[in-house]
Amino acid sequence: MASSPTSSALYSRTEDVLAHLPVSRITEYGKGEMIYGPDNFSNSIYLVVAGTVGISQMAEDGSEVPLEIVRPDELFGESAFLDVARRSERAAAIEKAKLMTWAISDMEDLVTKRPRLAVALLQILAQRNAEFTRRIESFATDTIERRLARLLLRFSERLGSLEDDGSVRMMPFTHELLSRYVGTTREIVTQYMIRFRRRGYVRYSRRGINLYRDTLRTVLAATSSYGTDILPNNGPS
Repeated sequence: MASSPTSSALYSRTEDVLAHLPVSRITEYGKGEMIYGPDNFSNSIYLVVAGTVGISQMAEDGSEVPLEIVRPDELFGESAFLDVARRSERAAAIEKAKLMTWAISDMEDLVTKRPRLAVALLQILAQRNAEFTRRIESFATDTIERRLARLLLRFSERLGSLEDDGSVRMMPFTHELLSRYVGTTREIVTQYMIRFRRRGYVRYSRRGINLYRDTLRTVLAATSSYGTDILPNNGPS
C-alpha cells in the first residue's frame, strides 16, 4: 500500500511502516460507529485501509476532545500498548471505514523479529507528539481565528485533494467539529468561516470545503510577527 499523494512533508520522511507489516484481516465500520472507547478497550493496532477515523480523548467531565483524524494507510490504536486500568481514548469512523487489525501480542512479536518496524512505530509516535506540541503552543499564543486557520491548513495537507482552480478540497467538516478542535463555540467558528469565505480563503457547502491554501498561508505568515488576527476588527478572539 503506497503513501497518499497528499501527505505533508512531515509524514513523507519516515520509515515505511506498511513495508514491515503482514496482511491481516479487514473489518468494516459504518459511519459514526465506535471502534473502541473507555467502555470497550482495544487490544489491537489498526490500519485504515479506506475511509477516515476520528481519535479523541474523553475528559473527566465527559466531554470529548478531538485529537486526530486518521486517513488511509495510517496506523492508530497505540494506546493499547499501555496496560492501565482506565483508558480514555476513543476511536470512531467519521465515514464508512475498512480497517486492518493486529493484536498487540502479535505486534510485540513482530517488533522483536523486525527491528525496522519498531523504528517506524517510534517515528509515528514522535510525529504525533510533535503535532500535539504544536497544537498546545497554538492554544497558548494564537487567537481563535489563527488557530482555525492553522487547523484548516493542516487538514488540507493531510486530508485534501488539489482542484483545477488551485484550491484544496476536503470533506465537509461541521463547524461543531472545527470548534472542538480549536477550543471555542460553534457560533464563533461560523463567524470566522463566513469572514474567511468573504475574503476568498474558503468555499464550503454540505458537500465539502475548498481551501485556497496558498492565499491563507501568505496572509497567516504576513501577520504572524505581530501576533495579530488575520482580519482586522473581526470580533471575538
